[in-house]
Amino acid sequence: MIPGRSAWEQVMLGVPREWFIPDVIYGHGETDQFGNDLYPVSKLDQPERWWDLVRADDAVITQVDDGHPSPAGTGYELTSSASTPTLVAEMLVVLDPRPGERVLEIGTGTGWNAALLASALGAGNVTSVEVDPTVATHARSALDRAGFSAVTVITGEGLDGWPA
Repeated sequence: MIPGRSAWEQVMLGVPREWFIPDVIYGHGETDQFGNDLYPVSKLDQPERWWDLVRADDAVITQVDDGHPSPAGTGYELTSSASTPTLVAEMLVVLDPRPGERVLEIGTGTGWNAALLASALGAGNVTSVEVDPTVATHARSALDRAGFSAVTVITGEGLDGWPA
């Protein structure tokens, strides 16, 4: 057992990952005529498969081909994902943030990690930078719906940081 992990697991129970996962995600399938093997899984059309992917202790593919899948909806390259929950817990334990500290996260993704940090540190202490405008917009919306509207989400290049 990783020291401190159980505390983060409790935070994770209060901020479920599914709140941050888009309604359409991607799973692996057979390669199509275009060389794509990432297929859309819709929460509306395939709820059991969607939930199986979201509840697994595995990464969830949330975007393919920089948001431009083929006309059939399939994709070739994974370009955004939600990390494996155990990996997220381990990263948070290693980071070891303390109440009142401020955190700059590079790579907002779904917004789930920012929400977990906000739950522990206060939403006003978390700033997250995401280079992809579509991914940043989704994260911002998910954070707002989950009650973490005070988290700052910046659309920009993470290499530049955020001096403010």
